[in-house]
Amino acid sequence: MIRNIVFDLGGVMIDLDRERCIAEFHKIGFTEIDSLIDSYHPKGILGQLERGELSNEAFFDYVRRSAGRADLSDEAIRRAFLSFLEGVPRYKLELVRSLRERGFRTYALSNINAVVFPHVREVLFAAEGRSLDDYFEKAYLSYEMHEMKPSPRIYRMMIRDSGMIPGETLFVDDNRANADAARELGFETYCPQAREDFRPYFSGWSC
Repeated sequence: MIRNIVFDLGGVMIDLDRERCIAEFHKIGFTEIDSLIDSYHPKGILGQLERGELSNEAFFDYVRRSAGRADLSDEAIRRAFLSFLEGVPRYKLELVRSLRERGFRTYALSNINAVVFPHVREVLFAAEGRSLDDYFEKAYLSYEMHEMKPSPRIYRMMIRDSGMIPGETLFVDDNRANADAARELGFETYCPQAREDFRPYFSGWSC
């Protein structure tokens, strides 16, 4: 019996636009973004940022140096990064609240960084006059945990902290490697397509 549901954020809850983000970084001169940004496994300095190995300030300084723009503000760089996030469709927010009302414990597990996460928490999940806590018992974030999916360690850290039993937990992630890693640890998994309306999958579910 499924008692817990763990949702990925970017790509599952949050619609993403990689090409728009690349275009916005190009506008400020950071063309190196092409080889770094990835919806699933960011590379190089972005990977360091998402593992919490690099501060926001160090990232902003790196972008300024790479772009040759000493005048570039932190906020301009942040805005370019935020263009990656299109938003959270309202029906997904309603679905997660509905699952909680039906008795499921819901969580988030996300590869994400400290540059964009405040916007996720304070804007995207506050759009209905609510907070992130209204949707998830806890959000497990790569930059705070210093690990990234699909490393088995990040899943084990979540299991240990939450007390969830993998065999009673559905893990929802749009990346097959992340889902496969969760399945190896005993989770049930569901891997939706990009922008998939996954309400039918949960139709009739009760805890």
